[in-house]
Amino acid sequence: MRYTRMGPAGWVGQIDHVRVYLSDADGEICRAQAAVAAVVTASLPRLRDAASAYLDRFVDRAKACGSAQEPWWLDEIEFRDHAGDATVCYALHFSLQGDDGGLWTVDMRASADGHRPFRFERRQG
Repeated sequence: MRYTRMGPAGWVGQIDHVRVYLSDADGEICRAQAAVAAVVTASLPRLRDAASAYLDRFVDRAKACGSAQEPWWLDEIEFRDHAGDATVCYALHFSLQGDDGGLWTVDMRASADGHRPFRFERRQG
């Protein structure tokens, strides 16, 4: 995947309709994030499904948007720099048709035994 500079603090790439954001490390792409991003994009359907299933453990889509069958729509992947954390974390940002202005985020942690969700949140935008 190719990334282009996005201001002084980051880089952006795109796979299909999904934008991928990486941190800047002294004027270059953060190499640790780029390595994990390559794994994420190569297994995107599986990771998207895992994050969607994680949201479904906590969110009743029928109440959130009016339809239990409405799919989670992956919009962006954002890699986050967690100082002092040896593992790379990233966030999958979803929207849900009918939940106007809602942004649903699942935080994922990349480790040797796989990529696992560990937190979710909803913001109103």
